[in-house]
Amino acid sequence: MKIGEFAKKHDVTIDTVRHYISEGLLTPLKENTQYSFSEIDDRVMDSILLLKNMNFKLEEMKAYLLFQTMFTSGTFAGLKSFKQNFEEKLRQNKEEIKKLKKMNELIEKKLESYEPNFTFNRGVPLNMACNLKCIKCGKTLELENPELSHNEIMSGEMVCPDCGKRYYIRYGVISGEEIPDIDDRTAGISEMVEAYLKDNDEKYVHEIREFFQIIADLVKENGKEAKNVLISGDSMGFLNSAILRSLPDDINLFIHVKENATVKYFLEDIFPKNTLVFFGNIKEAPFDDVMDYIFWDDYDAESFVDKEIRIYPNVSKKTRLDCIKVLMFKKEHGFPTEEQFHSDMKEKGWEKTGEMKTEKVVKTKESSDFSMIDKNAEFEVQFGLYSFKTLG
Repeated sequence: MKIGEFAKKHDVTIDTVRHYISEGLLTPLKENTQYSFSEIDDRVMDSILLLKNMNFKLEEMKAYLLFQTMFTSGTFAGLKSFKQNFEEKLRQNKEEIKKLKKMNELIEKKLESYEPNFTFNRGVPLNMACNLKCIKCGKTLELENPELSHNEIMSGEMVCPDCGKRYYIRYGVISGEEIPDIDDRTAGISEMVEAYLKDNDEKYVHEIREFFQIIADLVKENGKEAKNVLISGDSMGFLNSAILRSLPDDINLFIHVKENATVKYFLEDIFPKNTLVFFGNIKEAPFDDVMDYIFWDDYDAESFVDKEIRIYPNVSKKTRLDCIKVLMFKKEHGFPTEEQFHSDMKEKGWEKTGEMKTEKVVKTKESSDFSMIDKNAEFEVQFGLYSFKTLG
């Protein structure tokens, strides 16, 4: 039997057969320049494939195959060493099966987390709700028609006993206006992430990833002794996870967004125990707690879109504030300059104490970042992270 016919019979390639010959596992006769395969070679090849399926390495097969070539199969019964080899391989395979079963259990558990589960599980903590005040008359709000879960308010209304002003709680969020239906927006997230990576070059993504870590380190340092913390703004999106993971667990956390539910969708599982999410204008927020630490990411959006800077007013001399500023290098995009930013912050009573800037990176026109800008060309951008203290 020639090599091509032999390979086809055993469903392997000619190169595979030549490899086994070069390794000394197959020893066919050679007639002139061509190999000739016998029935013995057939049996040896069957053994090679069988042993390979049993997870034997080529080196481990050699003694067995040599003996098979030289002796009859009945002789194997009296050879303890081969039996021990198979017993050891069986033991190894059983251990491997155990590991694989355990790995499969982990995979199955992970797959469960990918099942659609559009629910909000965190609400307004009762111990924080009892301190909420009416912005008109300062009276403590009273709770009506509550739906409670684990000492948190998932829905209901907070009403001023004097003037009757109402705040609405839905999805575990409080707002001065009735909160409309929030649709499931979790579909297509992986595709969105893949598109983000595709639409931004590698350097840009790398800078964002480093910026993520810098934010985490700064928040950990500036917020380590804080008791009341405010995260304010819609603009930062997924970078909020860097902030949340870096804050102490025992703080009172106030999260303010105008309308973006992203932070509640994807990050509520890492909220500290005492977390209150407020939708709306920060001037309408029903809390007057003095904040020890603030992370504010909406300067550019407010000055670009709303033409008004709204920053939380209740601070003390020890309050620290960190803020992201996007630095643009083309005036036609309309973002405030760094100089205007510092002037605005000083006017609001804040003094810069430190800054960090990323390298300049190119924003592609296809990218979803800065969707408020009508991008018809690539442009250069830099991200700045600035720390402040109060002037007063």
